[in-house]
Amino acid sequence: MTDEQIRLMDQNLKCLSDAEEKYSQKEDIYEEEIKILTDKLKEAETRAEFTERLVAKLEKTTDDLEYKLKCNKEENLCTQRMLYQTLLDLNEM
Repeated sequence: MTDEQIRLMDQNLKCLSDAEEKYSQKEDIYEEEIKILTDKLKEAETRAEFTERLVAKLEKTTDDLEYKLKCNKEENLCTQRMLYQTLLDLNEM
């Protein structure tokens, strides 16, 4: 090998070493970004699960309230009829 070839190989080796360092740093940055995004995903999934449970609970509460409202309306209607009948009875006396 000539001195020129050795010098070129040395330069190529240096360039490859620099590129390896550069890409190693990028890889570290990407791994950190992946970790951060994974943590954010877990947090979002936890919030979504909590929200789904909360929605289910609110839907049940809504259903219960609608049922109570229906019952109260029916009870009110019965009371009105009874009151009306009592009024008719009183007017007939």
